[in-house]
Amino acid sequence: MVDRRLGRGLDFFLSGGRGAAAPGVTPPAVASTDSSPQAPASAGSKAPAGDETLMVQVGLLGPSPYQPRKDIAAAELAELAESIKVSGILQPILARRVGDRYEIVAGERRWRAAQLAGLERVPVLVRQITDDESAVFGLVENIQREDLNAIEKAKGFQVLMQKLKATQEEVARRVGMERSTVANFLRLIDLPEEVQAHVSRGTLSMGHARTLLGLVDREAMVKFADECIRQAWSVRVLEQQVKDANQALTQPASAATTKTAGAKKARPVWLNELEESLVDALSTTVAIRYGRKKSQIVIECAGREEFERVFQRLKNA
Repeated sequence: MVDRRLGRGLDFFLSGGRGAAAPGVTPPAVASTDSSPQAPASAGSKAPAGDETLMVQVGLLGPSPYQPRKDIAAAELAELAESIKVSGILQPILARRVGDRYEIVAGERRWRAAQLAGLERVPVLVRQITDDESAVFGLVENIQREDLNAIEKAKGFQVLMQKLKATQEEVARRVGMERSTVANFLRLIDLPEEVQAHVSRGTLSMGHARTLLGLVDREAMVKFADECIRQAWSVRVLEQQVKDANQALTQPASAATTKTAGAKKARPVWLNELEESLVDALSTTVAIRYGRKKSQIVIECAGREEFERVFQRLKNA
């Protein structure tokens, strides 16, 4: 089973295995809150040996370039700002020093809401964090809180793979998700920008988006996406429309080859569903080859370790 507890994964990235405190929890050795935020470490100075908790001017903080979340609803910020006015910021913002400023690693929403609430200074937990750790932390924090839309998650996974030079399996393990889930998100990046925009806004579901990937023509993806929204098609209806469109594109004009083409019908939807269910259950690539007289289920394993893992899962099923 994949460990979905947030703390364990973040400790791995942010503490180098030394068991650092979870974000927002003040560690035993804390710098005085009287420390001056106007004079942080300069670009050439040495970073502090441990964590510090400081009261920092909001103007000295800035968002991380690795933050996958691009849009924060105004109503959501206003609600949080009202809460901050009443109770203050209960969980310090996690940040790292970059030159003479502080780059937010986790807590951008709190920072923005604090500005709306009129706060001049906010509590900040300052920690030594690398670019890679910052990218991982920002993505993991938002994924665990389900704050990201599907496209933001997809692009976040892409950034992680590029920065860490990691495989889908490695990224999935580090963020506490199944490899098949990560793979499904990454596939959304292949969609045209117009369709991605629909998914980001929530006018198309991830299921609709994955179905549109079955079309070869990118212009057709945009056309079917627009039609799907206008007609309020379910995923099943869209699947049938995509199937019919693909059949029309591949249907031969010659009557002599009509019989052969008929033998190569589009794949039944239920087969795709079975295949996806096995991928989710086994966390590896699965291909179903179905025939009237003989059928096969092919399970791909990358090395002996994965083979033994899949074997045990099948054995215990």
